[in-house]
Amino acid sequence: MVLIRHYTENDAEALWHIFLNTIRIINARDYSQSQVEAWAPESFDFSVWQTKMKTINPFVAEIDGVIVGYTDLQSSGLIDHFFSIMNFKVKA
Repeated sequence: MVLIRHYTENDAEALWHIFLNTIRIINARDYSQSQVEAWAPESFDFSVWQTKMKTINPFVAEIDGVIVGYTDLQSSGLIDHFFSIMNFKVKA
């Protein structure tokens, strides 16, 4: 069963890894190299990511206590982030 819950500060690192993996590996062919490097640099100030996550206040998806994805819903209705790991299976 997938559990959807509100973001906590302890989620920041897991969400960064999901984001980084999606940009740099899963969808890399969809972006130019400069886009990949700008959006998901290998080295950066992690506090910037933490601030971003506090700002967008994402919803976090878990399966069996493991974070498998996240999304945000801004007050304007815009979804800016919608990311998940690709190798999870939902039990029927």
